[in-house]
Amino acid sequence: MKIVKTAKAVVSAVISGLIIAASVPAAPCFTADAASLCTINTSKTYQTIRGFGGINLPEWVGSDMSSAQVQKAFGNGDDELGLTILRIYVSDDSNSWSRAVPTALAAQKLGATVFATPWNPPASMRNTVNGGVAGGKYQLRKDKWADYAKHLNSYVKFMESKGVNLYSVSVQNEPDYAADWTYWSASDLASFIAQYGKQVTSGTKAKLMSPESFQYRKDIYNAILNNSAAYNNTDLFGTHFYGTQRSQMDFPALENSGKEIWMTEVYVPNSEANSNERWPEAIKVSENIHNGLVVGNLNAYVWWYIRRNYSPMNENGTISKRGYCMAQFSKFVRPGDVRVDATEQPATNVLVSAYKNNKNQVTIVAVNNSDEGYAQQFSVGKNISDVDRWRTTSNENLAKTENLEYSGDSFWAQLPARSVSTFVVTLEGGSGNDQPSEPVTPPINTDPDENGYYFHDTFEGDTFSWEGHGAAEATLSGRTPYKDAEALLSQNREKAWNGLQKSLSTDVFKPGSEYSFSVCAEYLEGSTPTQEFVLSLQYADSAGETQFAHIAQATALKGQYVQLANTNFKIPEGASDLLLYVETTEGTGNFYIDEAIGAVSGTKVDGPSPVTFVLGDINCDGSVDSFDVIAARRGLISGTFSSNIASLAADVDMSGEYNVTDTLLIQQYTLGKITVFPDNRS
Repeated sequence: MKIVKTAKAVVSAVISGLIIAASVPAAPCFTADAASLCTINTSKTYQTIRGFGGINLPEWVGSDMSSAQVQKAFGNGDDELGLTILRIYVSDDSNSWSRAVPTALAAQKLGATVFATPWNPPASMRNTVNGGVAGGKYQLRKDKWADYAKHLNSYVKFMESKGVNLYSVSVQNEPDYAADWTYWSASDLASFIAQYGKQVTSGTKAKLMSPESFQYRKDIYNAILNNSAAYNNTDLFGTHFYGTQRSQMDFPALENSGKEIWMTEVYVPNSEANSNERWPEAIKVSENIHNGLVVGNLNAYVWWYIRRNYSPMNENGTISKRGYCMAQFSKFVRPGDVRVDATEQPATNVLVSAYKNNKNQVTIVAVNNSDEGYAQQFSVGKNISDVDRWRTTSNENLAKTENLEYSGDSFWAQLPARSVSTFVVTLEGGSGNDQPSEPVTPPINTDPDENGYYFHDTFEGDTFSWEGHGAAEATLSGRTPYKDAEALLSQNREKAWNGLQKSLSTDVFKPGSEYSFSVCAEYLEGSTPTQEFVLSLQYADSAGETQFAHIAQATALKGQYVQLANTNFKIPEGASDLLLYVETTEGTGNFYIDEAIGAVSGTKVDGPSPVTFVLGDINCDGSVDSFDVIAARRGLISGTFSSNIASLAADVDMSGEYNVTDTLLIQQYTLGKITVFPDNRS
């Protein structure tokens, strides 16, 4: 937040100064005898950790992160930060949305979870009030609330169309510190979420994050907690920690709400130029993370700029001292790890937290911000098979020491003055994989929306990850939508099976379970009056072989949409690499799809009504009579009929073409010589 951080720096620095003055004793001095046993109780658990991260904001700073810097930030190899969360910017100008895509895709490929935050609604939706910090530069017009929800929804869909799977989008950045952006009152925020929260994420995989308070001010969150509709529409809570002291981080009502709390922006202890290399000031980063996780029960901790001269990464792409202090957590406490109970303060100015993973390992982070080093004993309550340590001090950066000595369920370790140490303790039966370097898959929203839909692809402004199947190309088109303004066109098809496809996640569409699928399709170009459409699933079976299963099939009349629907289609057992696709049984002409939906089993999705007609009733008046004989003769002479339905009704022997035989059969039917038409379908 370049334009306002100078003011924030004053607030943060003043408060940080008070904290430092209060926490550093005049003459700290203690020995091993002064420290109590640090006990880790893996049976007593707290919150699940989602990760650590920062924001990339090329829209403001003018330059994007390079590929090497993205690797440095989100990789977890040697001398990499191991971040697992990327925050991006929801610009009020949709023309700028694409600027966030390259780094988001690169970070996502490395396993990062991506979420987004808006600062302002588009200019057409806001009033300029210049009300200062407490009144905002802008305020959203109340008659534009629905438009703002659609704006956020369009952003999420745009990102999804580019392959960025946003985990969440928040309602507003710092509505309570808004001198340079948009102010909201707590009551208006709760009302907006109650009325329009579902519309923000409708038809997407994203969750709705609460507004992100500047300083974890409780009135914003209490307004949501006290409004049942707002609470139900909020999937997780976000906050910032500017000037938030340890005593202000505990918020039992939010921690016990059943929803996660993400700290989504901070820098500590200041944003002074080139401050990120100062030691021991950088230890404040580790302290702040510790306090947030232990006192605030945070699920995620996200810094402000990833790359800045007061940030984890320097402008030249190297890791700063502040970065190494953050990495003492981010490289080892990985997404999915669970915080466990630990003796938090075994000695003065020493903070300890602990986490367990699914590999029978315990990660212990010890922050010693005292002037004296000492030997600390740790007990984990279970027999140990290995202990490795990483440490950052004035002259060390994640320095690794392997195979520390241990005895039974405990070990001793030196905690030097002004240091941060991370111990990865492998228990008997553990994997010994102490520093995971493989990307961690970001969490996927597996819950259906209020309609029971897992996805609802409207093709308004984006392709929703649909693409060409085979040689076909996928293109948005406003020529002939089933609903609203756009549909998805399949063109340049070389074979009948070429069409349109969408990948499905087995985290959502689980093999062996049933789901409802519906896609509307239209045939508009070609010489035949009908086209047969098929909705199918391509998948790999348990042996890795490619298989195909038909979901639905229907005949479309030229120029009219048909619905391909199956309310109870079972994903085959053991299936993987799921690919939903639409094809035709013959022909290579262009076709369109619209309103593609995947839903809970049994969900009936509204679609176009089936086309019905009576063989021989060419004028569609409900009976086959002499008027139809006349119409049949005219059609035979001219070669055309008044409509596609008339053309189908005229082909009474269903041979696939209208000819003199059909004319004679209609005449015989009206004279009573035959009572049914022959079926000459091949």
